[in-house]
Amino acid sequence: MDSSELQKRHFAALREKYRVGQYKSASSDSFLYLILRKAELGIQITSLELQWLKQNSLFKTIEIISLQQYQVDDLKRLEVEFLNLRHKYKVPETLDLSIASPVYLILWKLEVGDFPLDSELELLDSYDLTETTSLIQDILHFSKLKTSYKAIRHLDLFPEEPLYAILKKLDAREPLSDVEVNWLLEGDFEETLQIHWQQEDERKAIAEFSDLKVRYRIASFSEASISSPLYSILKRLEEKQDLKNSECEWLEQQKLTQLVAIDRNRKDVRLFKELKAKYQATQYKSSEPSSRLFLILKNIESEITEDDIHWLINEKLLKAAEIAKETHFRILKAKYQIVGQLAADPFYEIMLKLERGERLDPKQVIQLIEEGRLSRHGKIATAYYRLEAMFYEKEYQRTGNRWNLPSASSNWRKADEPENALKVTENVNWSKIQESDLKAALLVTRGAAFRDLSRLDEAENCAVQAMECQPESHQPYTLMGAIHYDRCEYSEGDKWFEMAAERGADDTDDEIERIVRMTKDKDKRREVTEYLLNKDPVRYGWASSYLK
Repeated sequence: MDSSELQKRHFAALREKYRVGQYKSASSDSFLYLILRKAELGIQITSLELQWLKQNSLFKTIEIISLQQYQVDDLKRLEVEFLNLRHKYKVPETLDLSIASPVYLILWKLEVGDFPLDSELELLDSYDLTETTSLIQDILHFSKLKTSYKAIRHLDLFPEEPLYAILKKLDAREPLSDVEVNWLLEGDFEETLQIHWQQEDERKAIAEFSDLKVRYRIASFSEASISSPLYSILKRLEEKQDLKNSECEWLEQQKLTQLVAIDRNRKDVRLFKELKAKYQATQYKSSEPSSRLFLILKNIESEITEDDIHWLINEKLLKAAEIAKETHFRILKAKYQIVGQLAADPFYEIMLKLERGERLDPKQVIQLIEEGRLSRHGKIATAYYRLEAMFYEKEYQRTGNRWNLPSASSNWRKADEPENALKVTENVNWSKIQESDLKAALLVTRGAAFRDLSRLDEAENCAVQAMECQPESHQPYTLMGAIHYDRCEYSEGDKWFEMAAERGADDTDDEIERIVRMTKDKDKRREVTEYLLNKDPVRYGWASSYLK
């Protein structure tokens, strides 16, 4: 194939490559061929040649040639860009790197905001690029700080000043200077400033916490965080606010009892003032909760005593003393289970005597019981019988007079303490008792105590012995009648009650009524009641009330 034919084919190939298929001017073929040959050889196309291509509407050809010309220069551009990266990221000039080095790839990734992997950082270390690695670490740190402290609007990767220094200070929780604060203001870093102000508030709080610990003499307490419950507690104390129960419990656990005492004292001072007004004792000058008046007024509704009332009178707090008396009377009424209205005279003095452990006047007690003003089985009567029992026991110990023993035993029974009634006669040396009436009295009261405890066989044994000692006394027979009633042997019991009446007993019906009243079993009570009503509905008419 000759050169002319090769040239034609070469021109055709160039026309196809550079997309000039629709060009049809043969006269200019040689000029077009020249341009395409220059483009193919990488020779720079002149402006005149470009102008000619435009005039002939070969725009696609111009685009391909321009791109090809750009590619010819791309290596130089790449070398320049890599050189800039070397300078920017502190790669030493002495380090010889080929254009294909992975170092450039890592730097390029970083440049576009793609942070290197740990393996890539290790590669940089293998080239001894310590300055580069350090710079990258700063960039990474800067990026994290911008995210943490809301400064991401600053787009530059490089840790520029003063922002980098400001963010590091915030991260170290160090205060910013006025210049740095103004820089953030001028740069509209509002969220970053909010964090700064928050840290400033925390620093002030920490300083306040430290001052409060010194002021309240607990500087040695190790906790310094303002999140500690102690900080809020000290602030409440400083603001004279009451502590909550949970806060006091926490202080107790931490052995900071002096703070609990401060809070309690403040509360007590306020309470003392309120109590003095409530109980009309405002003329009392002292406001110290340690005073006796505070203790009295605080406990006036529950623990007031006769001594407290005397103290109020001596202090000329007469209105308070009068209120205290009324309150004390109510407390004693509740203690002795008195329901409803009760005249203070004579019952207040009676209850005071009982509280002191003093004996009551038996005549007065009997009179009040007979008048129906005092229950025979109420708490006052029970307390009276207890005091009487103890009195007769002491009299026996003092005098050795055995007649005090049945009196003590009888009163213990009336006080509803049959065990103590038995103890009184437990150690009696019966062989040394010569008086038959005394022996009978002791046996009867001992048998009655056994009966109270439902130990009926032992009770019967005592009754039989008492009859042997004093056959004409009605008391053993009355006891025997009661024992048979307890056994539901009513007819047999009536026989013994009749024998008691023959010997002078005038209270057998009262004893039967007491048996019915003291019977706790409902069926048994109904049984004895029906028996009595069937026997004599007139004589035992009172029994019908126990059927309700």
